[in-house]
Amino acid sequence: MSAWRHIGWAIAALLCIGAAHAQVTRPGYSSAKLGDLWGRTLGSAAPQLDLYRALAPAGDLPDPAAAPAPDLGIPFGGTVLGETATGGGTQQRVFPVLPLPSADAAVLMPRLAWSEMYLARYRAFTPFSTDTADDLARLTERQYAAGLEAWLITARLYFAARDLPGKCARLTRLREISAGPLSGIAADRLPPAWRDLLSVRDAAQARLEDGALAALVCAIQPVRGRAETVRLVETRVREKIVAEVRAKVSDTLVLLDASAETFTDLVNRMDVTIASAAIIELERVLGNAAANMVLVRDDQLNAAQTLQTLAATDLSSLNKPAELAEFAEGRARMDAVTGQIGAVLAELAHLADPNDGDPALAGELAPCAALQGLYDGLDMSRDSGALTAQVSGPYTACLNAALGAVGRMQTPDADTALIAELARHVRQISETHLATVSP
Repeated sequence: MSAWRHIGWAIAALLCIGAAHAQVTRPGYSSAKLGDLWGRTLGSAAPQLDLYRALAPAGDLPDPAAAPAPDLGIPFGGTVLGETATGGGTQQRVFPVLPLPSADAAVLMPRLAWSEMYLARYRAFTPFSTDTADDLARLTERQYAAGLEAWLITARLYFAARDLPGKCARLTRLREISAGPLSGIAADRLPPAWRDLLSVRDAAQARLEDGALAALVCAIQPVRGRAETVRLVETRVREKIVAEVRAKVSDTLVLLDASAETFTDLVNRMDVTIASAAIIELERVLGNAAANMVLVRDDQLNAAQTLQTLAATDLSSLNKPAELAEFAEGRARMDAVTGQIGAVLAELAHLADPNDGDPALAGELAPCAALQGLYDGLDMSRDSGALTAQVSGPYTACLNAALGAVGRMQTPDADTALIAELARHVRQISETHLATVSP
């Protein structure tokens, strides 16, 4: 019994978790959010009954915007949209419409958008345990009010439409609202400010049901003109061409895929040895070794003749000390010059000694310290350009530092310049005094 109790608790917990997950993931609007939306839109102002007088019984309707056309043999009032041939050319025929003035549209169109928005969000209403019966009843009343205003404004747009497609779109929406948000509507289920609109809606509904136009507006298509027919034919031809091109492209791709598969199968069935890079390099080395061995075997390098020539040569004659005296003298002179250069470099490096003289000047001439033993570690096997850069670099740096220090010493500082200027003024004053006072 205890095991069944635990299983029951586990199932209940899973059901609660699933319900909570659905509550979180499902988009919805609470009664508070719907109330806030109502207060900022439709609830901010009551509907104006005068704006719907055009939907009242026929005795109160304004004059149509266009006079009815002659009878064309159709079983309803009005004329179809199209071109009717006459003796003087063509004449455009349209249905009589009840216009929607701009002043009325400025008020009705925003309220239509608010009504549709409220109905869309009401369909995503999510009830909570805190909602009371009054809250739910209030939401129902607001739903009917929003649906009623949406129906009436759409009806005005239906009668204001000047062509059959426009009237058909509005009539379809009217039927959707009647079957959905307005299902079960009654005067006592509406907010007080919207109850007078229900009689107007009933009269307009009866008018739509009695009119033959409402029954045929979505079944009759307007007559196409010549330009529209040409455009339609061109569009159909383009669509046919595009379909044929796509079919040809698809067939080409299928053939290419088949060719690729055939080529891949052919390559896989080929018995060809493809050596790797390492094997190719080994073959190259072995080929070079074989070629060298052929050269040695066939004596193509004339090695025998070279050995015979070396054997016949008296190598002792190459050792001639008397002829090397000039070389030794040049070597001695080069060593002397190298010694002098080393001494000069040592003196220049001594300038950077902080223990000898002015420490500030030694710090300024610090690049000269690199000249100490500059020639001792030279690698004579390097090229002349690298050796020149290794020697001239520190030397140039030291020379620039020395020139900078000398230039600084030759330029008097502010105190020295001030004393010199003062001495010049004193001398001028003395000369003036001697010239004016002394006999």
